[in-house]
Amino acid sequence: MEDIPGLYDVCLKTGDSGNDASLLYENKNLLGEIFVGPYVKFNSDSSFALIDESGSISGYSLSTLDTLQFQKMCAREWWPEIQSRYQEPSIASRDVWTLDDHLMYEIFHPTPSPTEVLDLYPSHGHIDLKPHMQGKGWGKQMMEAIDNALMRSGSPGMHLRVSNVNYRALGFYAKLGYPEIMRRGNEVIVGKRYK
Repeated sequence: MEDIPGLYDVCLKTGDSGNDASLLYENKNLLGEIFVGPYVKFNSDSSFALIDESGSISGYSLSTLDTLQFQKMCAREWWPEIQSRYQEPSIASRDVWTLDDHLMYEIFHPTPSPTEVLDLYPSHGHIDLKPHMQGKGWGKQMMEAIDNALMRSGSPGMHLRVSNVNYRALGFYAKLGYPEIMRRGNEVIVGKRYK
């Protein structure tokens, strides 16, 4: 868990559909609390950090073998602790919510992966690399690392939830054999079968 600040920083620096979200959020930890922390806590065997030449954490690939079990574990052992640090925003004032408010709402009402994809793609994950590590083959290697870890554990397939405006990520996943399998709201679900 000593790597958490560095991992959270990667999440923040890529949190605007792959771009730096540092100026968008007042609380710099919110994105990491949602999209990084639980994977580090519960799935360190299938999650990896990327260290750059200076020794700094500059990327990660995070995954979990069983999405349903992961969501249940988070409900029991992650969200209650995180919720104790924040105040749930009022739905009555939703029209004036800040971006921080939207993330705090997600902490109290986590969006689950779509059940429609879980039979074929029960695992899920995501990957983020800071700009200076992109375009050098590291993303492909990080994806291969989680693919291999999940396959060794017997996963039949993995899905990822991607913003529908993150065209660069969607193109990246498609090249690695992760085509679109469904859309939900502002998300595109991509997936790959292992067997």
